[in-house]
Amino acid sequence: MTTQNAASLLALLHISSPALPVGAFAYSQGLEYALDKGWCKNRDDVQQWIDHSFEFGLGQLDLPLYLRLYRAWKNSDFEAVNYWNETLISFRETKELYLEDIQVGGAFAQWHLGQDAERQRYLDQCPQPTVVAMNALAAVLSDIDEPTALLGFAWSWVENQIACASKAMPMGQTDGQKILQQIIPLLTRVCDAAQNIEDEQIGTGLMGLAIASSLHEQQYSRLFRS
Repeated sequence: MTTQNAASLLALLHISSPALPVGAFAYSQGLEYALDKGWCKNRDDVQQWIDHSFEFGLGQLDLPLYLRLYRAWKNSDFEAVNYWNETLISFRETKELYLEDIQVGGAFAQWHLGQDAERQRYLDQCPQPTVVAMNALAAVLSDIDEPTALLGFAWSWVENQIACASKAMPMGQTDGQKILQQIIPLLTRVCDAAQNIEDEQIGTGLMGLAIASSLHEQQYSRLFRS
């Protein structure tokens, strides 16, 4: 492995790590409510929830927009950056999902400044950044190629969902690792499919996730902010 390839790989691991200080661990995206109300009772239920949320949620919205934002940052097309960033925000069905995106996105922007103050010139072009926009920018500035960056972003989302399930229900680490192993073929397939989604095909309609997120706002006791 060349030094440049090693640097890109390590940068990918860095921005995909659950230890990245952007607060993504504080959100469940409705999964906590599904667990609390018994919609997901065991590992198989959790895997089905994550699979569907990934394929028909992230795969139809966040991932194709990630690709567009990555290309816009790379080409310094800041008009396109704002267009696709605002498009993503407009698709958030609940207040929780909207706040998660802009709060974690804002924390990610601060992380960028901690890496290099010169990044402010990029951040000035996107005043209310989403997580997707900030992750794509990090990938571009770290010379991580597009398909690899997309896989890293997808993996970090899946890993966060499994961590949520492990905290909110009696599911051990072994079950979590089994879900991770079993989702790999789906993860690669959905990321590949995202490359071919046209602009007019972007969008999602996961009614169950939207309902779970809405009701989670009023949940009596909870571990996660969404």
